[in-house]
Amino acid sequence: MERFFGRVEGEKAYISPDKAHHLVRVLRAKKGDKIEIADTGELYLCEIKSLDPLDITVLESLYKPKPLPFTVVLAFALLKGGHDELVLQKGTELGVNEFAPYISSRTIIRLDQKDKEKRQSRFEKIVLSSCEQCKRIDVPKVDEILSFDKMTDMKFDHAFFAYEGLSHESFNLAAEAAKVKEGERVLLIVGPEGGFDEKEVNLATKKGLTPVSLGQRILRAETASIYMASVFSFLGESKE
Repeated sequence: MERFFGRVEGEKAYISPDKAHHLVRVLRAKKGDKIEIADTGELYLCEIKSLDPLDITVLESLYKPKPLPFTVVLAFALLKGGHDELVLQKGTELGVNEFAPYISSRTIIRLDQKDKEKRQSRFEKIVLSSCEQCKRIDVPKVDEILSFDKMTDMKFDHAFFAYEGLSHESFNLAAEAAKVKEGERVLLIVGPEGGFDEKEVNLATKKGLTPVSLGQRILRAETASIYMASVFSFLGESKE
């Protein structure tokens, strides 16, 4: 059954014009077809009563999936080659609540303010599409693109940054993650292709961020993001 993000008002549901076009023209929906509409964390079973104009009637409220018991914010340095999209897609599937893209000293991509706004808008579309694909009903927030130092000023109860300079026995992520309690806000930070420079590591530790090892192997930046999100997804699911 197809699922769309939209707006529910009383017994009627509404979707955006581009989603309506996709439903009618691409998916070839027919009168009487059932679809699901997600609106602000609630899920509804609906029926198409008319195609022209599009009329969607709410039949019943469905289950409300439980989110992770804590808030996960994934901060990642902008990546080249479209790997940003992979981080957003997989992070969304794994339950990340908020994405915080940033630019560090070793980030290859450099953007002016207009380019940052365009990229943020594209990121938001990718996240929304990923939510529909993985049947998620809450949409993660995508923050504006910041510098590394401003990103590390975000509020958190726990903050971990992947640092390849540690031995794999030190500050193991899984062990640190087990300390997170229900309702807390966790910031996960992954660096760019070239890793963090020494000044960034010193700045992060001064601000109370914990360096963690992701194991014996050096991971690509996008793999590290997925790895960190996976640890907290598993931890959160196991607590339910």
